[in-house]
Amino acid sequence: MENFVERGIAGRLREALEDTPVVIVQGPRQCGKSTLVQRVCDLPYVTLDDTFTLSSAMASPEGWLKSFKDGAIIDEIQRAPQLMRSVKAVVDADRRPGRFVLTGSANVLLLPKLSDSLAGRMEVLTLYPFSQSELSGQLKPFLDRWTAGKLKGGMENSVAWGGFPEPLKRNSDSRKRAWFQAYVRALMDRDVRDLAQIEGLNSLPNLLQVLANAPYEVQNITQISRDTGIPATSLSRYISLLQAIYLIHPVPAWSALQNGKAAKTARLAFSDMGVWNYFQPKTHDENCSAMHVAMELVKEAGWAEEPYEVMHFRSTRHHSVPIVLGLSNGQIYGINVVNRELINDGDFAGLRFLRDVAGDAFVAGIVLSEKSEVGFIDEQLSYAPKSSLWAV
Repeated sequence: MENFVERGIAGRLREALEDTPVVIVQGPRQCGKSTLVQRVCDLPYVTLDDTFTLSSAMASPEGWLKSFKDGAIIDEIQRAPQLMRSVKAVVDADRRPGRFVLTGSANVLLLPKLSDSLAGRMEVLTLYPFSQSELSGQLKPFLDRWTAGKLKGGMENSVAWGGFPEPLKRNSDSRKRAWFQAYVRALMDRDVRDLAQIEGLNSLPNLLQVLANAPYEVQNITQISRDTGIPATSLSRYISLLQAIYLIHPVPAWSALQNGKAAKTARLAFSDMGVWNYFQPKTHDENCSAMHVAMELVKEAGWAEEPYEVMHFRSTRHHSVPIVLGLSNGQIYGINVVNRELINDGDFAGLRFLRDVAGDAFVAGIVLSEKSEVGFIDEQLSYAPKSSLWAV
């Protein structure tokens, strides 16, 4: 699978290697980071998952790094956060671009010991499991095609088992489920213990199960605490930890309004639909579909021509737009998702409310559905099939 699928961020990685001393490619375990960097970068490869390599690096960090005269790919850097200070020293002595490519299965931006050491010397790229557009060979991001008026429908893809390369190779649901069972257990036993010494480690699978039962809901710490039995004082830390290892992705609220009409609480998405499906194998409702679309757009943000942030909107009077794309200039695009072919005027109600309260910041809104056609209902509001996310 990995040998035939071009990754969307590959171009950004090549660009970063031309002008940045340290490039970090972060993302969940088993999503293809090592495959990508070894394909793109002409550097020797070492992994800190190897016990001997890890002990050698920690015994004499600067000496070990200097042994790589022209740099190296260092895999799983979160296993030795102390090494980052030595990377800084070696890079400051020789600022050639593309010297070190580091990969990590934890979000360095959430781990100050890692991110602070290389401030101003690194570029961070995030690689997720395959998006449906990557699997289809459609590397032109949805937003870029939408704004260019080039959306079209295509074949439906099976999204239930997500985008991790290994389970996609397996033929049966039972064998896919076995992979996810081992994967989640390994994260709990290894990465979580590496990152944080926390009490109640055994509570994390139960927390994931509770979150899976109500996918893409607005975060309610009180309710989650009640459902899991985890004290509210600990929950935020637990959720941050799940975010750091890329199991959960908070989708923040668009709350640029100053008049109190917008709620400010994030929705909680599973970073990969396969992980969600492992915990909750049921018919996908519209929240699940919105979560899938949101995460597809999060993935594509890594290589979109126009940088954007994936958010959501919920008014204090319960008008809702599950996905809002916010550009750096303050402009926004709204997306609603419905699980049927027939759409109606009510499907545009949240988008219209958002347009009214956002004013000139609102550029366009779209309803994605099972309908096969693309069309407009006015100059700003349109509809398209969900398959337009990945249609080539």
